[in-house]
Amino acid sequence: MSIQIQKSIFNLVTTILSIGVYLIYVFGINGDINISKMTEIQFWGSFILTMTGVLIVAKIILFILFAIFKTMVSGRKNVEDLGFVDERDKLIETKSGRYSHWIAIVGFIVSMIPLSMGYGVQYMFLTILSCGFIATVMSDVWKIYFYSKEA
Repeated sequence: MSIQIQKSIFNLVTTILSIGVYLIYVFGINGDINISKMTEIQFWGSFILTMTGVLIVAKIILFILFAIFKTMVSGRKNVEDLGFVDERDKLIETKSGRYSHWIAIVGFIVSMIPLSMGYGVQYMFLTILSCGFIATVMSDVWKIYFYSKEA
């Protein structure tokens, strides 16, 4: 299995686990505390900003640990192998990024439907977050697919 497929699988798993743990923390453990203190729009704004920061920090830490683990297991002295990108890798990144952006754009447009029908803002935010999560997951799935197809 190539290093690009391993990185994509690792990214996919860590994305799902990070978002899952964050959602359990916010809605499961502290659900009554967080929601009751704030207004609805303030809660969702705070939720998205906090989630963004937590996911960025978690991804940085997890990818550093991944690089350390891969270096220890493979015994490579040259760490540049983990970051090596050629034209095929750039093409696959572009394709998967393009497809995931389409999902995100469609999700944003679809999220306006509940607002126009008179539903609350929570439905808009849930739709945006769901489509953003699906777009992120599908980006990694497409990378795995394209790398496997061309291997």
